Amino acid sequence: MQKMLIGGHLVGADSWVEVLDPYTQQPLDHVARGGAEHVDQAVRLAQLGAKQMRSLSLAQRAHILRQVAHLMAQERGALASLLVQETGKLVSEARIEVERAITIFELAAEACHHPRATQFPPESFTDGASRFGFWAREPLGVVSAILAFNLPLAHAAQKVAPAIAAGNAIILKPSREAPLTCLRLGLLLHRAGLPPEALSILTGIGEEIGHALACHPGVDLLNFTGSREVGLTLSATAGSKRIELELDAVGVVLLTESGDIGFATDVIAHHGFMMGGQSATAIQHVWLPARRFEQTLAELIPKVESLKIGNPMDEETTLAPLINPQAVQRVAHWVEEAVAKGAKVLTGGHAEPPFYLPTLITDLAPDTRLYREAVFGPVIALHRYENLEQVVHTLNRLPLEHRLSVFTREIAEAFEIARHSQALSVHINDSPALPIDPIIRGDLQEHHMCLEDMLQRIERVSRPKYIGFGAMRLFSDSVG
Repeated sequence: MQKMLIGGHLVGADSWVEVLDPYTQQPLDHVARGGAEHVDQAVRLAQLGAKQMRSLSLAQRAHILRQVAHLMAQERGALASLLVQETGKLVSEARIEVERAITIFELAAEACHHPRATQFPPESFTDGASRFGFWAREPLGVVSAILAFNLPLAHAAQKVAPAIAAGNAIILKPSREAPLTCLRLGLLLHRAGLPPEALSILTGIGEEIGHALACHPGVDLLNFTGSREVGLTLSATAGSKRIELELDAVGVVLLTESGDIGFATDVIAHHGFMMGGQSATAIQHVWLPARRFEQTLAELIPKVESLKIGNPMDEETTLAPLINPQAVQRVAHWVEEAVAKGAKVLTGGHAEPPFYLPTLITDLAPDTRLYREAVFGPVIALHRYENLEQVVHTLNRLPLEHRLSVFTREIAEAFEIARHSQALSVHINDSPALPIDPIIRGDLQEHHMCLEDMLQRIERVSRPKYIGFGAMRLFSDSVG
């Protein structure tokens, strides 16, 4: 029975939520089911913690961040095992996530030694003579984050590390499916010297705690990672509160006439089904030249069929289970809907719970959910195209945010596609799953995209303050 961590206190609840191992479907543990009263308690303590964080020097914040990275490195094996148990991801994928989380804390620590302050020249205005000013940054105060299940440790690090560097207190709400790694991270943060009141981790049902965080006037920033439907609902609930939404996205592959089919199919088979397709970078759509379509299928299908289901702790397993039975049923329903509207299954297309077999599908109608929404499962749709310029226009009209991988041997093709694509990112002869998020992030904020390095991420959890000095004339103009 795992209690919530609220401002340094372990707090239980009247009811508890069961956490299941996705592979065995056996109980791993139970966590407290928090509610609005726990959100209020966490916010009140966080407001005290925010004052303590604000008083810490940048060097002190950097020390905390480095110390937690050190503690995580000491527990990297145990953290990876816990990730496998609560998310079902492959142990190799879990190890990568742990290293990414460690790197994020290290980057945030380094960023503390490079604060950004911008000089502003009032003298450029007619009435600004002898004035001096600059822009500094201040913490927001109380930052909250609602996390997804697929990358619980990396997502927590992405929210916590810049918040600490900026001098904020933070409230985390991990997903109900994968709260255990996040709770462990919370204990490591306190061991690293973070002021107890500056961190709370609330477990339970997302809708209950998420609504309370969105409505609470003491929360200065709400960050949500998850589905578009839930994110936009929270945004409407939050009113004028500052909110950041990181919503559904998928990976898309475009093979040109000059592209290497063998290399492209290797990437599709290896990266397209990572985490069982439960990732915002998992490949869901592939566009192929009509002339090379059958040749590509001949190479791709055997590679996909060679993926092996099994215990995710087994190094030989290459396909992870889905997070819960409801996810298996949803993926199966979407594929059935697509087939009913004329799609053809080339391989896979059925469930072996807790797995959905890796699936390739073609002739997908644009009015299906599989075309228009992120399936979050191991299903890839293959499309033919005749004209390269036209397919780029087609991709730009996709009702999905996407990361685009382009396979080509022609440098002019690469530049033209990258220039005209409206994808979140464009990867030439590489996977859209490239783990670049410690350096670059795509956040949906006020309906525009921005890509951030760690310093920019810290700026997003802080606010600018202008500090100016009035006329400072101690010497005559003749001095010097």
